[in-house]
Order: sequence, then structure tokens, then C-alpha cells
Amino acid sequence: MPIPVLYADEYFIAVAKPAGIVVHQAPGPGPSLLRILKEEHGLNALTLVHRIDKDVSGILLLGRTKEAASAAHKVWDQAEKAYWALCEGEPPAAEGLIDAPILEHQTDRPSRMESALYWYREKNPGAELPPPPVPKTSAVHPAGRSSQTAYRLLESFRTPTGRWSWIEVSPRQGRMHQIRIHLKHAGMPLAADRLYGPRAELRVCDLQGGADARVVLARLPLHAAKLSLPHPFRKLERFKMEAELPEDLSETLDLLRKGKG
Repeated sequence: MPIPVLYADEYFIAVAKPAGIVVHQAPGPGPSLLRILKEEHGLNALTLVHRIDKDVSGILLLGRTKEAASAAHKVWDQAEKAYWALCEGEPPAAEGLIDAPILEHQTDRPSRMESALYWYREKNPGAELPPPPVPKTSAVHPAGRSSQTAYRLLESFRTPTGRWSWIEVSPRQGRMHQIRIHLKHAGMPLAADRLYGPRAELRVCDLQGGADARVVLARLPLHAAKLSLPHPFRKLERFKMEAELPEDLSETLDLLRKGKG
């Protein structure tokens, strides 16, 4: 499976990750992004600058050395990120900001959530708290960290099965599952999301009605489309990347356009 290279210099490489491929090299012969990059391009010792979920497609930036990745982390707060997402439902306005605190339950950092809950109770004695998120998930929660996600409606669809929205979202932080959590909180969850959405996959009948149960999308309808940040080694330069929409998402949008009421 060829991995498209979107940007490359002596410090960094950015690729268009397909959905369904894990990033880290796993034991055994199974595919991983790092293994494919090693086999196709002879790239070794790459270090992730950021992460995207296994079932998300789009831009992934890697440093050719740990030092390069560390330098990118220092300017990451100036990065501009844009994702494209297919949601069930419609936003309240053509553009806006979802502002809601997110509490993460990261299994490799269990103390972080416990600490957040402890300090919230210390500052708010007697306050009732909703249940915390289960392991490996996040939730909008008063004890969570401040989180904001901007959105812009790109296209809307009304079909016999309901209303759907194709939107561009820009998370201002990088909380675990931030986009998925915020979209659910705003009443427009990703159209297919086994953790936070209404269904695990999309079928023709979900989009157009009728009896056609063919699966058209078996992963998150989320695509990391644009990334721009200052080049840490070239002080007057920003490097910008864009990843084309994958075929599976493009075909899903075509089905929605054909099924408009």
C-alpha cells in the first residue's frame, strides 16, 4: 500500500496516512505506517510529531530525528489544523466554536484523571460530578481541561433518513478524541463512530433509506485535511500541507448528494 508523501526535507516528512493502519510498528508481519515507510522509502528512526487515530485518514507529520520532532513540538501551539468530518445532524449556525472541558481517561496516565477529579472536588466542595469516562475514552466533564474546537459548515444534506453535515473543524488543543467528543456534545456526532456516535459503520440505507444494506464506510468519517506550522529550523518559513479526500469519503458524499430530498 503506497503511502503518499506530502512534504519532505532534511528534518521532516509528512505523509497522507490511510485509515485503518496503525502508526507504530507492531510485532509480527502486520502492516504499520512506520513499517511501510521503512520498506518503501528506507526511512528509519522516525519520530511522531503528533498523532491521529487509527481509523482517521490524512496528514501525519514525523521528524527524521528525535531532535527535529522536539523542535516541532516547541512551535506546535502555532500550528493550524483543519479536519473534514461527516456528521449526523446540523450545526446551530454556519460556523461557530464548541467550548467545553474534556476529561481524558488515558490508560497510560491514570493519575492525570484522578488528579483532575481531586482538584475539582477541592475547589468545589459538595459539588455533584457526573461519572468519569471509562478507560480509553474522553468526555465533556466539569473536571476536564479547557478545550475549544472551531467549526465551519461546508455542505449540508437532507435525505429521507435525516440531516447530515459535511464540516471543517479546527481543534485548538489536542485532547484525546477531542473532535469526536465535541461534535457529540454539540448534537452532531460523527456519522459513524463505534465509541461516541449512533452507529459503527455507514450503509447505503442509512444515507438514502430503502433496503440496500451495503456498507459504504467502515471507519470514522474524519480526515486530517490541512496542516500549517512555522518551520523550527527556517525561522521565516511556514510549511503547509494538504491531503486529498480519500475515495471512500468521496463516494459517501456522492451518495448523500444523490439522496437529497
